[in-house]
Formats: sequence, C-alpha cells, structure tokens
Amino acid sequence: DTTPLVLDEPTLTLYNRAISNPSSLTDQERRLITRRPPQDEENSLCRNACGLSMDELIAKAINSNNSNNNNNDDDDDDDDDGPGPGHSLSLTLPLSYGEARLLSAGVINVVQKQGFKILSETARLSPGDRDLKDRAMEAATTDDIRIAKQVAWRVLGRWRRARDAATKTLNADDARNIKLASKVPWQEHVLQSSSTSAGVGGCFGLVVFYHENEDEKGRLGSYKSQIGKAIYHSLHYSPALVKDETRTRFALHWVSLPNLTTSASGGDDINNDDMDLTALRRRFSTMVLHDNNENNEIPVAYRRDAFLYLDEEAFCSRETPGPFLWLAEPEPETGPETGPEPQPSTATESRPGTADSQPLKVSIKHIVPTLFARLVQRDLQGEARRKPYRHTSELSRLHAATALDVRHGGDGIWPPPSRLQ
Repeated sequence: DTTPLVLDEPTLTLYNRAISNPSSLTDQERRLITRRPPQDEENSLCRNACGLSMDELIAKAINSNNSNNNNNDDDDDDDDDGPGPGHSLSLTLPLSYGEARLLSAGVINVVQKQGFKILSETARLSPGDRDLKDRAMEAATTDDIRIAKQVAWRVLGRWRRARDAATKTLNADDARNIKLASKVPWQEHVLQSSSTSAGVGGCFGLVVFYHENEDEKGRLGSYKSQIGKAIYHSLHYSPALVKDETRTRFALHWVSLPNLTTSASGGDDINNDDMDLTALRRRFSTMVLHDNNENNEIPVAYRRDAFLYLDEEAFCSRETPGPFLWLAEPEPETGPETGPEPQPSTATESRPGTADSQPLKVSIKHIVPTLFARLVQRDLQGEARRKPYRHTSELSRLHAATALDVRHGGDGIWPPPSRLQ
C-alpha cells in the first residue's frame, strides 16, 4: 500500500508536546510514541524470548555499561579476528546477541514481527511528518532506554565484526556445511545432557592427543591458536545458528602423550617415531574405562566414541590451504553387534574393512559445528540420527563421502561439499 498517510491532530499534538516538554509525558504516552507495548505485555514477551523481562534486560545493560566505564574498558577496541592461545572460543560480551536485538529493535520487531509494517507506514508519511515523528521518538526515549540501546548497539557491532572476520575465512562450501549442521538438533541434546552429567555450565567437546615432544619443538602453541581461531570463526559465522551457551561451553581437551607404539607383548612402548594408532586407541579406551573413578581422565561431557589427534602430517598441514586433524575411534567393544540403522544401497557405499576404520582427516574449520553435530547424531533416535544428511554418521560413512569428493577432485579432507553428503 503506497497511499499517503497524514498524522491526525491528536497525534500531531502529542508529538509536538513530546518535543517541547518531554517531562510532561506519561509512561503510556511514551510507549505510544516509541511503539512499545504496555509494560506487562512487553515484559512477558521479552521473558519468553530471552529469559529476562524488558525491565531486567534494561537494568542488565545499564549495569554492564557502568562496570565498563569504571574499568575504562572499550569493547570497540577488541580484536574480533579470533581468540589468542588459552582464550575463550566465544565473544565476551555484556549481552547475548538475542538480548541486544531485543533492546535495539524492541519486542515489536523481534517478537511480534511488525518491523515491515512500521517501515511501510513511515514511508507513507510526508517528509515533514517523518521528521516530526523521529524527533518525537527521540524526545520520548528515556535515559535508561537510551543507555541500554547504546550498549546493545556496541554488542551488535562486535557481532558484525566477528561475522565479517569469519566470512573472510570460510568459502561457500564451508558456509553451506555449517548451515546444514545447524539443522541437526545437536545443540539442544548436548546442552541438556551435558548440564545433567557435568553440571550447569559444564563444558563438552572432544579429546585431542599430541606428542609430548611438541612442547619442546615450539610449534604446538601456534597450531593450537590456529585451530582455536578456526573454531571461533565457525561458531561466529552466524549468531542465529549457534546458541550463545554452545559457544561458551564447547572446548577441546588437549592431552599430551609420549610417542607410543605397540610392543610385541601387546603393551605400549615409548618410541621416537610417530605414535602407533593401535596404541593410541588403547590409550583412549583406557581413559574411558577410568570414567568410574573420582578423577576422570576425560571430562564428563566429552565424546567417548571418537577423538582427535595430531601427528607429523597434521602439523605440516598447518601451512597448507587445508589444515586438518585426524579423527579416530577406539577399538570396538566385543559383544553383540547392534549395527547402524539400515541404509539405502548406493554405488558409493563403503564396505566393512580396515580402510573404513582408519583415521579420517578433518578440516580444522569444521570441528564444530559440522563434525560435532554429526557425532552427536549417533546419540539421537529415529530420523534425527541421519537427517538432513543421506546417511548416518559412522566413520565408514564419513570416509565414503570423502572418497566420493576425491573422485570429484577433492583434497581428501572431510567434510566434502554438502551436496555429496
């Protein structure tokens, strides 16, 4: 509808009074001018959206602003290119992305989805009426709302910079894989299960093995930083796809090991060569067996069906276009076979064999959410164990998809483009 709108006399009178004498406005009049619902309704809608009422959210923003002023901390100076060694994989911000949007745009836009209607109505006003409306809205905005919005704008600005930095490191196939993984309900599952097992706020993630002599070589720190930045960018590619709690709680558990090799007697010997995979699997299985002890070697909510590790080839990959880690699984337990869900037969289907159980090269850009989502699917039921992918996530299936990509000119590093999965 492009029919011109004309402000009626009561509205003109209210707008002019707001501009000339803002202190005379009642709360109801301020809300009418700034298009905010009644207080009880606004608080209820806001609480349903983020867990806090609008009053509580405004207070949270103001308190964080006061704290930052006292600490002379300026969020705008922070580097959003990724974390340094030992830093969090999540942005450290006074408000979540969702909270900042609620303060910036209001529940009428974020929850009630009336933004387009409001813009359409504003566009139909004359230039003079639009200017009058804008000045009235500015005058009717209280100081606490103004401060809270400024905090929200800074948060959204940080998010834009983090998203822009992530976009520079991810190509179109990377982005599609991240979006596809977001369709798996892995976050809801892992956040609930990890809170139950590890306590509220407990971390979850994957174990990563590396040689103890890497500390002496001095290259471990730089690669850990590179991996951390890759994870950071994947988690911050889209604030809408990954929950704030997921970003805060996902972590890698780095474990230093001597160079293990399998001895003739079946034990583990120390050798100066690369770690033997059989010995590495045995070491991980031993760590899993110690779960019942008070001092768990593997954090409670971490995956026990798979682990990552670094060897010489993986370290050398850090200077290539496709840096990777190895994904491996412990030796299967002896006992009745349950087997994966039946899958439709395809020409590229993997057959049982040693190749299917070998480690898989995984891009450091897709440790999370892509890989972790696929591993969590093993815990889900029914079609959620597969969808939106063609197959379930056994290691053999991941190998098969990677092999198909190689035949199409790929580099042999998982994940392949989403169209091949």
